Amino acid sequence: MSVFFRPTGLHTPARRMAVVLPVLCAVPLLLAASRAQAQTPPSVPPGPPQTKLTLRAEGHVQTPPDELTATFRVESRDKSPASAQQAVNGRVGKAMGQAARVDGVTTAALEYTVSEQQQEKSNTSLWVAQQTLTFKARDSKALLPLVGQLQAQGLILEQLEWSVSDERRAALTLQAETEAVKDLQKQARILAETLGQHVTRFERVDVSAQPLPRPMPAMLMAARMGADAAQAPVPSSTGEAQTIRASASATVLLAP
Repeated sequence: MSVFFRPTGLHTPARRMAVVLPVLCAVPLLLAASRAQAQTPPSVPPGPPQTKLTLRAEGHVQTPPDELTATFRVESRDKSPASAQQAVNGRVGKAMGQAARVDGVTTAALEYTVSEQQQEKSNTSLWVAQQTLTFKARDSKALLPLVGQLQAQGLILEQLEWSVSDERRAALTLQAETEAVKDLQKQARILAETLGQHVTRFERVDVSAQPLPRPMPAMLMAARMGADAAQAPVPSSTGEAQTIRASASATVLLAP
């Protein structure tokens, strides 16, 4: 007797899953690809060729000096180094005290040296003590009378010079740099028009200040010691105008 078995269909879902799973796995890949394609920026056609200009310019501002500096040397000679130093210290202290009573005058005690010098004729030696003092003021009317008094006391005036104060120089340097940049802009505009183009932008700008030349000092002779010293006239000094300069360079892009 033959026996037949009806297929139960238990294996059919497995076959269907084998077909469905690859399709489900492919869906995220298709979505990711579509998103990536959507996020890709469109290609931009190249713009017109640009012309590069390299320019240089200078700016300058003239100003009268506003600070007067008097430089003195206090000196004493003696057979004893201690005596030479005491004499110098006494003169320096007296000069600094006088300056402290004058409004608008600032002082500084600088280099101090003591050295032995041989006297060839007498075959002896002397000790020389020296110190440098500076007195600064914005108003010459305050400083010059003090300078005359110190000369009369035997202090040696080595230099009297006008200069531009740090605060004023910083402000005027910025003004000179601004003038240099304005000149760059003017050059770029004129050259672009000459070439039948226009300025698109400044690619690079460098600005630098030029150091001030050292002013020419008014060199004065020290007042003579003795009876004539008390009658020494007050020195005079007039500051000449100084020029503060700045330079600028730039690379400029032009386009039709």
